[in-house]
Amino acid sequence: MGFSACFGAPMLNILLGVGISGSLVIRSTGLSYYPIEFSTTLLVSSIGVLFLLVSTLVFVPLNGFWITKRWGIFLILSYVVIMAINVGVEVTRER
Repeated sequence: MGFSACFGAPMLNILLGVGISGSLVIRSTGLSYYPIEFSTTLLVSSIGVLFLLVSTLVFVPLNGFWITKRWGIFLILSYVVIMAINVGVEVTRER
């Protein structure tokens, strides 16, 4: 359950956050669309989460649905790399 929550919670927050707020804006403005600006940080986070989700979706069944310590270390290191990229993007971003 904890493993699923690590992937499900961020994706749910992104989908519901953008979906509900976008629907409210569309309803209040009367337009059939609302342009969304994707920041580099959001793009890096989304691609990182999707990459880890798909790689886990492939790895776990191939490993007999057994999650090894090595895979856990890979996921933690990947998370650290994604967060370091996000921090680097935010620090170097022009204001």
